[in-house]
Amino acid sequence: MATVEPKSLYNVSPAEPQMTYFTVSINTSGFLDTETVNGGRVSPCIANDFATKPTTLNQSLLVSRGNLRWKMMMESLAIRTNFKVHNIVTTYASDAGDQPITLLAFGLVFDTPDYIPTTGTTIDGSTTTTTKALFLQDKIAEALNTTRTENMSVFDPTGTGNPQQLRNLAVTAGPVLTASIGEIVEAITVTEVTAFAPNTSNQLPTDNSLTYSAE
Repeated sequence: MATVEPKSLYNVSPAEPQMTYFTVSINTSGFLDTETVNGGRVSPCIANDFATKPTTLNQSLLVSRGNLRWKMMMESLAIRTNFKVHNIVTTYASDAGDQPITLLAFGLVFDTPDYIPTTGTTIDGSTTTTTKALFLQDKIAEALNTTRTENMSVFDPTGTGNPQQLRNLAVTAGPVLTASIGEIVEAITVTEVTAFAPNTSNQLPTDNSLTYSAE
């Protein structure tokens, strides 16, 4: 059998896309959800996204803290190369803002996957990374084990009217677990979708991934 490539008529290369697609799943059910800097969610959602908004300021801060962690993850993943986020799925017990997220899933399409290293060491020092997927897993875990403070617009249910219910507050997000860093890594699954790459042998490029990590 033979594969015939439609190269003559079309201006788009049959080798497209040359980008690489990864799926990410984060089991957040074991993360802290106490009303402290370590509690809170990992989610792109803000208070206005919920059918029932958070009922207290402390619960609203958990939502804002989760949104800050999402931003930190995106920044950590973008250190090496540009990417786009696709197919975000957030799983909550209900659509109420006081509920913690239990699972966050999304896809990542990287423009230049060769810029993603294949070697490194996980943040807890327990495992040597050998693939791009493992490196990305570690970068996400790194963001979830970091402390950052930023000014954010926070929904305050004790306010009256809108925009009076939005307050500019300093929000601090700390590590989602304090007892075991390794459990943060274990909660994250990153998988490369190989079928997204060119699917004929002469289109497949040589993997020139970086073999070192500066982080």
